[in-house]
Amino acid sequence: MPRYSAFYAYPAGSATVADAIHGAVERSSRGNLSIKPWENMSIAGFKLDDLVRDQIKDADVLLADITYPNHNVLYEIGYAIALEKPVIPTLNLAIDKAADRIRTIGLFDTLGWATYHNADELHGYLKSWQEVGWVNRYVRKRDHSQPLFVLDMLAKTDFRNHIFHAVDNSSVNARTFDPQEIPRLTAARAISDISASAGVILPIIGKEIVDSERHNLRAAFMLGLSHGYGIEAMAIQYENGPAPVDYRDFITNSTFRRETEDHISRYCENTLVWNQKATARDAQGGPGLLGKIDLGSSAAENETQQLNYYFIRTAEYARALRAEGGVVIGRKGSGKTAVYLQIASAAQQDRESCVVDLRPATHNLSEMREKLLTVVNAGVYDHTIAAFWQYTLYAEILLKMREIVLPKARNDFSLQERIRRIEDDFRFDEGVVSGDFTSRLETAVREVIRVTQSVHTEADVRSQLTNAMYENLIPKLREAVLSFTDFFSTVHVLIDDLDKGWPPRQVEQHDVLIVKHLIEALGRIQRDLTKRKLEFKHLVFLRSDVYERLVQQTSDRGKYNPIKVDWSDPAQLRHLLKQRVVSSVEKDQEEAVWDAFNPVLDDGRNALDWMIETSLRRPRFLIDLCERILSFAINRGHASVTQEDVEEGLRQMSLYLVSDFGYELRDVAGTPEDIFYYFIGSGSRLSAGELRSLLSGDHLGLGFEETLDLLLWYGFLGVETDSGPVFIYDRAYDIRRLEAERGRDRDKAIYSVNPAFLRGLN
Repeated sequence: MPRYSAFYAYPAGSATVADAIHGAVERSSRGNLSIKPWENMSIAGFKLDDLVRDQIKDADVLLADITYPNHNVLYEIGYAIALEKPVIPTLNLAIDKAADRIRTIGLFDTLGWATYHNADELHGYLKSWQEVGWVNRYVRKRDHSQPLFVLDMLAKTDFRNHIFHAVDNSSVNARTFDPQEIPRLTAARAISDISASAGVILPIIGKEIVDSERHNLRAAFMLGLSHGYGIEAMAIQYENGPAPVDYRDFITNSTFRRETEDHISRYCENTLVWNQKATARDAQGGPGLLGKIDLGSSAAENETQQLNYYFIRTAEYARALRAEGGVVIGRKGSGKTAVYLQIASAAQQDRESCVVDLRPATHNLSEMREKLLTVVNAGVYDHTIAAFWQYTLYAEILLKMREIVLPKARNDFSLQERIRRIEDDFRFDEGVVSGDFTSRLETAVREVIRVTQSVHTEADVRSQLTNAMYENLIPKLREAVLSFTDFFSTVHVLIDDLDKGWPPRQVEQHDVLIVKHLIEALGRIQRDLTKRKLEFKHLVFLRSDVYERLVQQTSDRGKYNPIKVDWSDPAQLRHLLKQRVVSSVEKDQEEAVWDAFNPVLDDGRNALDWMIETSLRRPRFLIDLCERILSFAINRGHASVTQEDVEEGLRQMSLYLVSDFGYELRDVAGTPEDIFYYFIGSGSRLSAGELRSLLSGDHLGLGFEETLDLLLWYGFLGVETDSGPVFIYDRAYDIRRLEAERGRDRDKAIYSVNPAFLRGLN
C-alpha cells in the first residue's frame, strides 16, 4: 500500500483543537497517510518560514485548521493552492461560533471544509483524504493589459490613498478588489485575480482600522497565492507593526507619504518588466473547454481593455453617448461604470475632444457640509457649494487640457509660455499637476473649510466668496479654458463614484444637495462655454436611490435627463453572458463552449435560466454567480456545468446575499445590515400580518410601511399575483406599478421572498 505525507497547519493557543489534531494524527499513523503537525518540524539551523514552505512543497496534501482564522494558516493555504496541492481545511464545531467566524471571511465560500468535534471524527475524514481533498484547477491567463492587482481597504485611509495615488501616477494599469463595492471575496475570485497578475500590492493595516482583521486575512491568503505562483508581491505595512512569521520578511514598512509613494512607484516599474515575461499559466489556463472561459470581472474598472470585446451597446448606452448632459442612474452592480468607461473611450477617439473623467476614490464633502453649516445659514451654504463646484470643475478641465497639450509644447515655445502662465496664474505647482482628482478635491474642501472658519459673519463669507470666486477666480479659469479652443472643440465631463465618500449609514439629505449643486454647476458651465462656441457635454453617474431623493427636491422629474441602465429583460442578460463566454474561444468552438457552460438541467431549463432567476437582474451578481459555478465545475473535473455545480453556486450566492446585501440597504436607509436574518425559517410566502410581526421592532430604525417599501424596492420581496410572484424588476423598476399589484387593501396582500435569498434563509 502506497504511503503518502501530509503537513498539518494550525494556530497555537487552543487546547481543544490541538488535542483533537494530535489524537487524529496518532490514529492515522497506522494508515496510508503520514501526518506531520507543524510543531514536529526540526527548526534548528533553518529559517522557519522557508521550512514551512518546503514542508508544503514536499507534502502530498496540506491539512489546515481554520477553527480560529489565522494569518499564517491562510498564507499556507494560499501557497498550497497555487502549487496545486490537495487542501483540506478542517473546522472544530465544538468551538463556539467557529463556523460563523469562517463564513465572515468569505474566502471559504467556494472551498468548503471538513467539520469535526473530536479526534475520532477528524480521523474519519482524514482516512478518506483523497476523496475530500480539494485541488484547484481554476486559474486565469495573465491579464497583460492590466497586469497589476491591488487589494483595496474598506476604510479609505491616507495610507491607502497614498498607495493608489502612486499607482494612478504610474504607467501600469491596475485591477482592484474593493470591499465597498463587493463586500465578499471568495477563494475563486482571489485565485482568478492573483493568477492573472504580474504584480500584486497588498496593504497590511493596523488593528485599529475598520475591517482590519478580515482585510489582513485576505492579504495573507493572496500573498500565499502570489508566492505559490512565483509572483514577487509587495506586502506594504504602515509603520513597524507585528507581522506573521510566515511572511514577515516579505513585508515592506513605510512611515510617511513620500516613502510609501516611492516604494509603490518602483514596484509599478518592476511590474511592467515582469509583465513582459512569459509564464506557464499563459499557455496553461484551466482544463477542457470550461477552463478556457474567461468571464471577465464583475467590476468594470477591472477590465478596461477586455470590456471592448463583450460590452453590450444597449439603447441606454447610445442615448448616454448622444446626450448633451444628463444623469446615468442604476442600482449597484447594474453596469454604470461599464457605460462610463465605454463613453470615455468613445469620446477620446475625437482628437479635438477633451475628456475629463472624474472618479474620486474617496472625498470629504460630508465634512465640508458639516463644517459649513456650523457657521453659515442655508442660503450662504448653497452659495458656497455652487462656487466650490464651479471652481473645481473649471480647474479640472484646465488641468486636463494642460495634460493633453503638454507633449505638443516640446518644440513650440509660444505654447510653453501659455502653459507656464496658466501654471503661475492658478498655482498649478508640481503637487497639483501630479496629484489625482481625489487629492485635489480634498485640498479644495479643506481650503473652503479654512476660509469659512476664519471669517466672523455670514455677510463676510458671502462677500469673500463673491469677490474671490465669482468676480475673480472663476471668470479667469473660464477664460483660460476658452484659450485652448484652438486645440479643442468639445469638452466631455464624466463624474462617477460620488457615493464612495459618504458615511456608511444612510445617505443624508445634505449629501444629495451637494449632488444637486454639482449638476446645476455643470449646467451653468455648459451655458457659459456654449455661448463662446466651445461645446460642453456632461454626465453624472448616480445610484438609483440617490437620484430618487434628488428628484424629490424638484417638481420637474425630467429636469436632469435621467438615463436608466437597470436591467430587467432576461434575454438581454442571457446575451450579455453569452458574449463573455464565447469571446474566450475561437469561432469554431463557440457553440461547444456555450453548450458546456449552459446545459439543459433536470427540470428542462438551461443552467443560465436558473442563474438569471437568482441574480436580482444585476449584471454584477450574475457574473459573480457564474464565476462561482464555473469554479465548482472546473475543480470537480466536470467537462460541462452540472446540476450539482449550479445548486452549490446558487447556495453560496444566496448565503452571500443574506449576509452582505443588507449593507447596501444600511447605506441607503440606515436599516441594520443583518435585516435579512429576521426572515430565516419564515418560508417563501408571507402575509402582511406575518411581515408586520417580523419588521415591527424598534431596532429597524424605520416604521413598518417604510421598511416594507424598501424591501420591495430592492427586490427582496415581491407581490403574489394570480400568475405568480412579481418583483420590481418585472415592472421595469417602477415601484408604483408594483404597488398597483398589491391592490388598495395592503393588509390582504401576500408577499414572496425572492428566490435569490431562499437557499440562504433556509
